[in-house]
Amino acid sequence: MTITNFLLCTITFCSVSFAVSMQSDTKDDIRELARRLALLEHKFVQEQHRVHNPTYPQISHGFINSREENTIIRDLQLRLQILEDKLYQHEKHFDETKHCNNRIQSLENTVQELSNLVKKQTQYTKYIERLETILNDQHITVSESREKLQKSATLPVDENEGKQNENTNTEDVSVASDNKTSNTRYISSINSKSNHQESNFIRKRLLLPIATTTPYPSSAAKIVAFYAYMSATIPSITGQSTLVFDVSKTDDGNGYHPSTGVFIAPETGVYVFTWTMREASNCRHSTQLMVNNAEIGIIHLHSVSGGDFVGTGVVVTHVNTGDDVYVRTHASWNDCNIFSDIGGRSSFAGWKLS
Repeated sequence: MTITNFLLCTITFCSVSFAVSMQSDTKDDIRELARRLALLEHKFVQEQHRVHNPTYPQISHGFINSREENTIIRDLQLRLQILEDKLYQHEKHFDETKHCNNRIQSLENTVQELSNLVKKQTQYTKYIERLETILNDQHITVSESREKLQKSATLPVDENEGKQNENTNTEDVSVASDNKTSNTRYISSINSKSNHQESNFIRKRLLLPIATTTPYPSSAAKIVAFYAYMSATIPSITGQSTLVFDVSKTDDGNGYHPSTGVFIAPETGVYVFTWTMREASNCRHSTQLMVNNAEIGIIHLHSVSGGDFVGTGVVVTHVNTGDDVYVRTHASWNDCNIFSDIGGRSSFAGWKLS
């Protein structure tokens, strides 16, 4: 075996390995290093074949003896093993890096999705806050209107009006005395007496105070009554939900709110409330009449397959000013639609008795 040639090949391989290790870790470098290693192993096999073949002439080893040759060969084999281990670690590191990159990309996608959800949630929060502000403004306006109405209903009698009534009574007395004098003077005939009486009656009527509008609310303003119905069928109600009767036909007293389906009592008193539900096509619902958070009445309606039915509940109850009265579905016993169309309306109504 020519040790000199083998050493030259080994030194070349080590130089190439060092150069490759100094470059970036890529698959092309790994393939080039593996190719050169295979070439070196091929040359080593040829040298071993030449040593064991007796036909080849004996090659001079120069200053290297057989013991040193074996030592050098073992050292080279050890270094080759070290290089193979480094190649394996490099491939393993490359696979781990690729796996980490995939996981990082997946995490980035997840973070982007969460960011989009946070933006949407922020928009919904702002929208809800805006709605709450509008509702609070409306509530303040309604409260101010109620206070003004109550103050106007308790205004004292005007002193000028009382003086006017006293003056009117005085004038009536003077007119009556004048009438007596006039009747005494012209009592000569029955016809003239009758004419003077009619004339005096006309004069009294003319001197009566003229009727004017007063600050007190009229009897019509004290009427509290409302009636509303659903404009269309409400689909798929299966849980507890406040029913909105969005078409308001009567609202004396301005207590009913068609946007929410809630009647806010403008006055304390005894009220009558009634609600009608329409069911069809094997639908069923239990509906409650609520005053604030308390159930006052409940009805249950279940339509058979192919049927079309209506059910009505009536409640008489005491309600305080500012109480909320509304109709909602029960938490249980609900399935399918609540119908309301030109063939029959689901409605809600109420009025104050006293």
